[in-house]
Amino acid sequence: MNNNFALEVDNLTVHYGTPTGDIIAVNDVSFHVQKGEALGLVGESGCGKSTAAYGILRLVQHPGRIIKGTIKIDDIQADLLNEEDFRKVRATKLSLIPQGAMNSLNPTMKVYGQIKDLIQTHEGKKPKNEIKDRVNELLNKVGLPSRTADMFPHELSGGMKQRVCIAIGIALHPSLVIADESTSALD
Repeated sequence: MNNNFALEVDNLTVHYGTPTGDIIAVNDVSFHVQKGEALGLVGESGCGKSTAAYGILRLVQHPGRIIKGTIKIDDIQADLLNEEDFRKVRATKLSLIPQGAMNSLNPTMKVYGQIKDLIQTHEGKKPKNEIKDRVNELLNKVGLPSRTADMFPHELSGGMKQRVCIAIGIALHPSLVIADESTSALD
């Protein structure tokens, strides 16, 4: 085991099933990210960058499926964890800032509630003033005014929604953040 790696991905393969056969979206992709290192995946639109990110986080939706691959997050053999245990790792050790902020936020909840739910799901119930301070601090970190916490996603510009997704992605101080074109909508 190498304790210098935040993420180790070996032979990740993801297929999408179609009526005429599988489409190979990610084929035997391997890379290692050391703690404190930044890694960028570059390629044409549709080449599998987002699918690789979603595969690492086990968020590939049907008809997609992970065929094989080993994934270690901070020396935790993540691909062997059951879904409940992996959910505990997701957002705390490894988080995602999604490409499409419009589709990532719950339209029926204010920003405050979405960040509060994430924190309390992983850390348990917290005093209201502690959560409020933490939400305001996160919003400040991403360049949003504290009043943003009391807004619904439809009241935000595209760039503001993306900043909220960034705040959610860093809320639990993960070891590694996967940013899937996270700055494309920023204003």
